[in-house]
Amino acid sequence: MIKFFRKIRQKLLSENKFSKYLIYAIGEIILVVIGILIALQINNDNQEKLNRNYEVTMLREIQDALEEDIKNMEGGLENIAEVKKSVFKLASIRSDPSYPQDSLAYHFSEVRRGGITIAVNYSPYESIKSTGLDKISNSDLRNSITNLYEVQLKGVEFWVNDFIRRQLYKRGDLVATLFEKEVRPDSIKGIEVEYLINEEVMQKDEFDDFMILSGGFIPIAERYISVAIRNMKSQVKEIELELSK
Repeated sequence: MIKFFRKIRQKLLSENKFSKYLIYAIGEIILVVIGILIALQINNDNQEKLNRNYEVTMLREIQDALEEDIKNMEGGLENIAEVKKSVFKLASIRSDPSYPQDSLAYHFSEVRRGGITIAVNYSPYESIKSTGLDKISNSDLRNSITNLYEVQLKGVEFWVNDFIRRQLYKRGDLVATLFEKEVRPDSIKGIEVEYLINEEVMQKDEFDDFMILSGGFIPIAERYISVAIRNMKSQVKEIELELSK
């Protein structure tokens, strides 16, 4: 193709047809410019496809992580519901000395060990954040994802993992001083410590503190985790809508 155009150029110059050569030269320049523009457009289209593919991949990873976090938090709420039943039962039977000791011990164990922590998977969000959140082309979606991870979930983590954990640490200290314990050999753990509960200890003022620390965190955890689940489900729907485009 280059040889063909070169021959035309040489022929026009040899025939001393300068005006025709000038028209030809301008036309050749235009063709070159058009070729460059087409190449740039193709390159831009390819880059846009690569960007979109990356965006779709990362959004799916965020979606998968949110769905797994939702499942884990819902499981946490189910565990809290069981602890709440035992808290209610333990509070109800304080004045009932005839209540079976084995059932009392069961509910006491559930209440004493009851707690909650949440673990949010930030990895997909941090991955796309490290490469630039502008990779998410939909600005509304980008803002909502950022707000979810940077504000909402971190707020939930503070109340559940930090505030409630401090309350449960206090409960642990109280258990160690309030209840008698038995130490037994255990083939797996080496020893097992069993804390004992009876009517006498249940009538002490410190037992009220134990019940407050054991049950007081439950409404807080339920409220914040339920809000987090609702917000994450809403985010999943927004991502699904974007991926369907």
